[in-house]
Amino acid sequence: MKYRLVNIIVLLIFLSFWLMLSEKIDIESLLIGCVISFAVYYLNRDFIIFFSEKKFLNIQRLVYLIQYLFLLLKEIIVANFQVAKIVLSRELKISPKVVKFKTKLKNDLTKTILANSITLTPGTLSIQVNDDEFIVHCLLEEYEYTLIDSKFEKILLKIEE
Repeated sequence: MKYRLVNIIVLLIFLSFWLMLSEKIDIESLLIGCVISFAVYYLNRDFIIFFSEKKFLNIQRLVYLIQYLFLLLKEIIVANFQVAKIVLSRELKISPKVVKFKTKLKNDLTKTILANSITLTPGTLSIQVNDDEFIVHCLLEEYEYTLIDSKFEKILLKIEE
């Protein structure tokens, strides 16, 4: 019963988002929105179930999630300036390196979030994730140290608890 309510709420959120993006609201737009909302829900049902089953929506985890999103945004902005500085300088001072490191994360979803966050941050690219081992390409050798003791991983570990 509880999961059914969560599913309906998620579908309504997807449909509301679709309607906000639509130029006009008519029966055709509403039907297409229903189909697309259901497709998006179906493709993301494991993600939605994970948050429903783990009682994810408690205040502490929500605070950690917001903290994670702000950290990600900050890191993306800072890394953009660092990479722009490298690209726009007269001398191309890069020291590319492929780094392997192990994570303490246990859940596949949080590992995927970490890998995507690494890739979203300019100057780094997640190449492969095998169990608890990540392989990442770094534009500068110094980025290796930020990966090994990652702020992202620390917050995701708190969310995973």
